[in-house]
Amino acid sequence: GECLLTNCKQIPLPKIGKQDLQKIISFFTMGHHLFDERYGHHAWKSFDIITKGNTSPMIRHFPNIVKWLTTCTKHTAVRDIEHLYLSILMPRNQIPWHVDQTQTDIYANSIITSISTANSFIEFENDKQYRYREGYSYLIKSGVKHRIMNLSDNYRVTLCLTPKENPYAEVD
Repeated sequence: GECLLTNCKQIPLPKIGKQDLQKIISFFTMGHHLFDERYGHHAWKSFDIITKGNTSPMIRHFPNIVKWLTTCTKHTAVRDIEHLYLSILMPRNQIPWHVDQTQTDIYANSIITSISTANSFIEFENDKQYRYREGYSYLIKSGVKHRIMNLSDNYRVTLCLTPKENPYAEVD
């Protein structure tokens, strides 16, 4: 059953498959210079697929992401996509404790979708560890201090999507 998640909640977006995972990893290993370091942290990189509504031509190499996005914008409350990036955390690494926004009591507008997150978790200060189920989407209260641990020997791959409006983020 679904427990009451305080700082993290699953939202009803379609499940994304792993069909693009190998392409993402290849793109990352061969084109790592195209990825940005996040918060100056060497083990955590990202690649912008959609920036301010403009889509990178790279998206055509990830047909499964395209299909998932199309399904989301057609059949869910997610409509206009402001920003979408691929986030990669190196094997056996962590994203240290940090906050992404000042308000602690609200869900961030961004949606995190797990592509490959086995043996990894997000942990919030004074709360437990949450494990993302692969293929599913989550909201977090990113104003609460949190860190991400990747205990696996694989890259941890997620999509971070920020819609113009996110009705899922409104507190229930």
